[in-house]
This record gives sequence, C-alpha cells and structure tokens, in this order.
Amino acid sequence: MATESRPDRREAIIAAAYSCMARGGYERTSTAQICAAAGVSSGTFFHYFPTKAAVLVAILEAGLEETRQSLEEIRPLASRDARAAIERWCDHVLEEASDEDLAGFDAVLGAVPDDPGVVAALQAETHLVREFLTDLLTAGQEQGVVRTDATAERLATWLSIVANGVLGHAFEAGSRSTGELRPELLEVVDRLLRP
Repeated sequence: MATESRPDRREAIIAAAYSCMARGGYERTSTAQICAAAGVSSGTFFHYFPTKAAVLVAILEAGLEETRQSLEEIRPLASRDARAAIERWCDHVLEEASDEDLAGFDAVLGAVPDDPGVVAALQAETHLVREFLTDLLTAGQEQGVVRTDATAERLATWLSIVANGVLGHAFEAGSRSTGELRPELLEVVDRLLRP
C-alpha cells in the first residue's frame, strides 16, 4: 500500500481548509477540524503550515495559480479572435461563481485580520486579472471588435466590475443559478464592448 506523497498531503490540507473555512468561518474553524477533513495528523498540518493564517494564504495562492492557468489557456485565442476569448473569460467567471463554497470563503476573507500574506495574494490576483483583461481588450481593439473610445484599461475596470457583480449574485442567489446568467452576461459584456 503506497502512502500519500507529501505534495498530495499539502494539497489535501489546502482543500480541506478551504471547505472547512467556507462552511464554518475562519474563527470557528480549528486546525483539528482541518486535519480531520484532510485525513492528516496535526503534526503533518504544522509541518506544512505554521499557522491557520498560513494555510489561508496557501488557499489564495492555489486559487491564484488556478486563475493564472485558466487565463493562460484563453490568452492564445485573443490574438486570433478576441471576442471568442472574451466569451471564454465570461465562462471562466461563471465557473468560478458556480463554486458552492465561494460565498462562504469570501466571508472568511472579510473576517480575517489584515494579514500581509492574504493582502498580497489578493492584490496579486487583482493585478493578474486586470493585466489579462487589458491585454485581451487591446487585442480586441486592434482587431476592430472592441470599442476604442475608452482605453483598454478603463474597459478592463468595467469588466472586473461586471465579474464582481456576477460573483455577488452567486453569493446571494446561490451558485446553482450561475448557468442561467450566461446569456445575460454575454449580452452585458457585448453592449459594454461593442464598437
């Protein structure tokens, strides 16, 4: 019987911490609960993460990496067909919003102290998405499929606002409703960007 490898244990702890914190809140989630959900000992937990805040930062860093990978899969499409790439980005937003634990996890972020690692991870994701959208919209402007009366940076700001609205709706209405939003999201984005 093979034992679970170290990276697998670390990933199991991160996944369990995400779920536990999203459902129970940051303060009410103990490292013992995380260990039980991950199937690891407390010694294993503390080997990887010296504090509960450290595992929270690891959750955010893992999310940042997932976002980076998703956006990098879309990026090559932008050079050929920016509108198709924008549609794929909308699907990425809807996929994120469909995570049933996301609303609870968002509440966790509002409840934690201003941990420098948390702040840095959130800022890194904001920067990554803004840079990606700006590049995508610049390509669209060059292709003549995105309006040019506003800068790509300004349009990226508005797309981020729209995405945050979708996420907010998912928090209020439940993640199951996000699939219904696709036609409306695509219409709003089209109206915002249409030349």
